[in-house]
Amino acid sequence: MAVDETPGLFAPPTEQPPAVAMLQLTMGALVSQAVSVIARLGVADVLAAGPQPVEQIAQRVGAHHSALYRVLRALGDVGVVAELENRQFALTPLSELLRSDVPGSMRGWATMVGMPFHRYPWTDLYETVLTGESAFDRVHGTKVFDYLAEHPEDAAIFDAAMTSISTNESVSIAKAYDFNRFNTIVDVGGGRGGLLAAILSANPHLQGVLFDVPTVVAGIDDELAAAEVVGRCEVVSGDFFDSVPDGADAYLLSAIIHDWDDDQAVQILRTCRAAMTDSACMLLAEIVLPEGPAPSMGKLADLEMLVMTAGGRQRTEAELRALLGRAGLRLTRTIPSTSMVSLVEAVPDSPS
Repeated sequence: MAVDETPGLFAPPTEQPPAVAMLQLTMGALVSQAVSVIARLGVADVLAAGPQPVEQIAQRVGAHHSALYRVLRALGDVGVVAELENRQFALTPLSELLRSDVPGSMRGWATMVGMPFHRYPWTDLYETVLTGESAFDRVHGTKVFDYLAEHPEDAAIFDAAMTSISTNESVSIAKAYDFNRFNTIVDVGGGRGGLLAAILSANPHLQGVLFDVPTVVAGIDDELAAAEVVGRCEVVSGDFFDSVPDGADAYLLSAIIHDWDDDQAVQILRTCRAAMTDSACMLLAEIVLPEGPAPSMGKLADLEMLVMTAGGRQRTEAELRALLGRAGLRLTRTIPSTSMVSLVEAVPDSPS
């Protein structure tokens, strides 16, 4: 069984007094908020030209220089930036990832975690633990995807955050599995096509179908052309609760099932199964939780699902096996990648 075995966000304290370790843990929200601020301002893009005094940085990003200095010097203590002499600051390997123009940029994700639409539900986690109900639904009065459809500025931030994460995972997923044996692959809920483009680029014979709701795939041809796969990728819009394109060799669902409760997840899987031939294959790209107490970043990702969705969750291999079984699919193996995400392979359990 392959599961996410990456360490938790904070390693167990080994040398610090417990009170110090606990204080650092409880200050974590302050650090993430400060990181979000400098990501949103574009500080790392300014510092890409080299070390600069805080007054100059503040002028270029439109910030109050004294307030920005206090944020940057605090982040200097945790290695996000480097504080030099005379109130100058420079990039570190961490803040390089906050640049908007570098491969694997995490600026989108870092920005989102401090935005009010994301932060406010997390402040209501207490009520969610008492009731089991989505904090996002309670705080905003609507479900997350409905909210984003009505708030385009927050939706753009959310999309950039998801792109930050998926970009770092796409190459590892493309390398982890032998897609060469397929002729056509449908990326169900494939967003802006980054993962499918990575797979098509690594497999020149492969044809792809990018499937998502109309608002997501609108105007995507330019992005596919930039990835040099537009000629091998058909774009189809629709709702994966109703139907998906049929007749492909493989159906890929990346970070889809974790957004939904068990019954909705099974409905999505059944829709895909109805489109599959008996020889087709399904691949779920998901963080697979360990069965026991082994540390895993996936456990924090699961809390994100608890706060932000009505029933979404990260699952163990056994839980994914059960969902697939209810949809007429049989889990055959789980393949790890170099990221936290594994590929869960399944085939039709019986002829349709």
